[in-house]
Amino acid sequence: MIRTALLLSSIAIAGLSACSEPVPEPVSEVTGETENKPEIIVAPITTADSIDAGLGVGEQVPVATGLVSKDGETSLGTILGNGPALVVFTRSVEWCPYCQTQLKSINSIVDDLKDRGYNLYGLTYDSPDQQDRFSKNQMLRYDMLSDQKSGLIDEFGLRDPQYTEGRAAGVPYASVFVIDQNGKILAKSVSGDFKKRPTNEQILALVDSI
Repeated sequence: MIRTALLLSSIAIAGLSACSEPVPEPVSEVTGETENKPEIIVAPITTADSIDAGLGVGEQVPVATGLVSKDGETSLGTILGNGPALVVFTRSVEWCPYCQTQLKSINSIVDDLKDRGYNLYGLTYDSPDQQDRFSKNQMLRYDMLSDQKSGLIDEFGLRDPQYTEGRAAGVPYASVFVIDQNGKILAKSVSGDFKKRPTNEQILALVDSI
């Protein structure tokens, strides 16, 4: 009886030790980021992280390039018919935890942006079905735009050149563009590091700087 109790005690202690031991997270060979991480803290973007990529402030955006929203086929021209827009270009709702965190986070500034006169949109190269599933699961209060062939991403000049093959090919730099109703870029933020995104406070400050 004593031997059995000691044996069970040893097993329990060993089990607790195993549970407390940190388990290394798998790293994607394609993207270089950890996978299956339960919570990602996106670091605020700094001036050093910003890069000069994509269309510039004052330039006109391509308004005719085809996109797909939850309501079907659309374009920036159609979207801007509803008013000025703030478009968040990000990589994937399916496999990028940094993007998932960012897209969930900006859900809380929908009203702040509306008070400033802007509609919020997220844009990735994921399929409409993938975006719709994510939007419903996270109860997003803004629309996602699907650019499956990265056509608009390329027209904006935002394709990240470090990914030439695999699932990450065609993703954009993590970017925020503020666009007026006539399609003119009023402000932008482009990060060269996919792990660093503008905070909600930085996004609102970007809008307020116009």
